[in-house]
Amino acid sequence: MDAFVSKVTSRGQVTLPQKLRDEEGITGDDYVVMRRIGRYIVLGKAELGLDEITAEFSKQAGKSGLMRKALLSELNLVRSKAKG
Repeated sequence: MDAFVSKVTSRGQVTLPQKLRDEEGITGDDYVVMRRIGRYIVLGKAELGLDEITAEFSKQAGKSGLMRKALLSELNLVRSKAKG
């Protein structure tokens, strides 16, 4: 396992070494997630898949009492207004 060292700037920024970005497929438009594990901070590419988004939306919709039929009705209303 490779070890990488980067300096933290006065603004709290850290540069990820190019080799590490290449190996992990991290580009300038990606987000990373940081987790504390004991005394260490573990960093990884943040990947939020469609299944996770759908599950979270369903959870929040259920909490607010939003029903599928009402949501589709509102969506159709917004679409018809957008058309003109």
